[in-house]
Amino acid sequence: MRLRAQTTPDGSGRDVEPVGPAFGTDAVHVYNVLWGIPESMGGMTTAALRRIRSFQNYGSPLSQTILAFSPRMDTDEIRDRLIAQGKMRDDVELVNIWQDLRGRSEAELARLEGEPPRMPIPDEDGELENITPFYDVFRNSRTGRVIRRNYLRGDGSLLLADIEDPKLGRRFILHSPSGEPMVEWRRPRDFYNAWITATVTTSPAVVIVDDKKVSEFIHEISDRDFALILFLHGSHLSHPWNGNHGQPLRARTDTMRNFDRFDIVGVQTQQQAEAIRAMGFSGENIRLLTGELPQGSVVSDPPMRRDMGNAVMVANLIDLKRIDHPIRAVAKLRDRGIAVSLTVLGEGPARPKLETLIDELDVADRVFLPGYVNDVHERLTSASFSTLTSTSEGLPLSLLEAMGAGCVPIVYDITYGPQDLIDHGDNGFITPWSDIDALADQIEEFLSLEPSEVESMRRAAVSSVERYLPEAGYLRWRKALAEMRLADLPAVGSEYEVPSVRARKLTCTPITGGCRVEVEIGGIRKSVAETLQLVVAGRELSTFFLCHQSEISFRRFGHRTVLAFDVDDESFSESAGETFDVFLRRPHDLWSSKRRISTPKRFRVTTATASEWYATKHGNLSVRPRK
Repeated sequence: MRLRAQTTPDGSGRDVEPVGPAFGTDAVHVYNVLWGIPESMGGMTTAALRRIRSFQNYGSPLSQTILAFSPRMDTDEIRDRLIAQGKMRDDVELVNIWQDLRGRSEAELARLEGEPPRMPIPDEDGELENITPFYDVFRNSRTGRVIRRNYLRGDGSLLLADIEDPKLGRRFILHSPSGEPMVEWRRPRDFYNAWITATVTTSPAVVIVDDKKVSEFIHEISDRDFALILFLHGSHLSHPWNGNHGQPLRARTDTMRNFDRFDIVGVQTQQQAEAIRAMGFSGENIRLLTGELPQGSVVSDPPMRRDMGNAVMVANLIDLKRIDHPIRAVAKLRDRGIAVSLTVLGEGPARPKLETLIDELDVADRVFLPGYVNDVHERLTSASFSTLTSTSEGLPLSLLEAMGAGCVPIVYDITYGPQDLIDHGDNGFITPWSDIDALADQIEEFLSLEPSEVESMRRAAVSSVERYLPEAGYLRWRKALAEMRLADLPAVGSEYEVPSVRARKLTCTPITGGCRVEVEIGGIRKSVAETLQLVVAGRELSTFFLCHQSEISFRRFGHRTVLAFDVDDESFSESAGETFDVFLRRPHDLWSSKRRISTPKRFRVTTATASEWYATKHGNLSVRPRK
């Protein structure tokens, strides 16, 4: 049964009502995609497991499955441990790609679509390293670089060889139980997507992707029989504090380029939704789907009398969290004669640096790093205030939990999170980003408040996070799935599959705050032309943005179409010195299917207010911001 939206009779590709059953959180098979499940789980894995439980506790899904890809997983041990810890119910299936493939028959393996194996296949070479009983790597004896990975069955036979072929490049070659090469793929993503397609066969099905690695390739599945949902746990930008027009994170580049191929993209804050729309996406598939607090983490009657100077921070000890900032703030307050203690609950590689800093600042009597503890909730209900000083966040669950326990948050103006949670002066405080002095000043001001003011803030903090309790979070998911419209993914090999689009006429005209680009093209169907977007993509940087048509007109003579796009100067604001290439693209198309605009021979350099449009030596349209 096809669940993807169907193309309209005129071939326009506009969204129509999906064929098949209506979606929701009931009567649907839910697949949750993670790379792996580490023993020390971070916020992403924790949030995914909480969502799975909420779907089961408040809804009636037909099944719940976790798909995982790490070759280092002991799937049975992890599943048993999670069930014993109460983090997963025993009716949730945990499927790891390697364990699954090891158990498949030759006929079942044949369901994975790929290319016939090319001969010859290089022999094993290099220094052997056993990673797990089912996973070996071979390293170049001179450079130490991995040149081959062997994935094995339980009997030691070869399941799949991941080879760096000197002649053909990277190859993934699947072998039958009898040892014969069956099928191969040239890219990891093609192999993973073949497994996903062969595994998600129940209907109706929803696939929810939490992991960054998987979101970078799963969007390439075009002929899919499931709804595809991306959940963004953190920022999509490399430097979100600079603004909304910078580079996507390296680990999010392909995801953001193909953003509209997901049926739903869940974000945790309105601020992030606005940043995504600033890239030119319509935002039709964006939904506010936040992480969840555990049941009981919001205290209905939190204790009010606490040591006012007792601060807590729940964070992994990593550079991203910038734990050195509140430590330095504690030292500054000490120098002012103000007693504040800080306890950081978490562990990580930054511990040695932080311990050295604590010694250098002589604050060992007031800054404590107890590591991972089992009484986080009790520590939160006894602390007076919490702090968060990360470079960026999604929606920090640690902050939510602290507020739910009655801790008053005193945090940086982080992108994203605090602005959606904190009403400055009412339920907490937001201080300027990266300003340690301002953080210390705000803590000092908080400590001077009257007890009645502090009590009011504690109650307001608790009340403001009640919307993040499990049932409220589940209801947001239910609504989003019930209203979901499936993306109409363009068919591969259509009339638009050409190397470039030739502009019969091209003009770039300055307008207020930007430039209007008018492209006259011929030989393209009206239904396709009406949907086209202008893509402006950095040549060296991964920065890009989309422009939608401001006007379109059709000329009978010559069967030509004139497309007009308004390009905002602000879109270039974080790309000084970068050159951008210009393309046309259909909505929901793969990024690789966009097409360069070939300029007419008479096109000359055109200067707008903040940009210069020109033809490259190959005759294609490009633009560079003016200095």
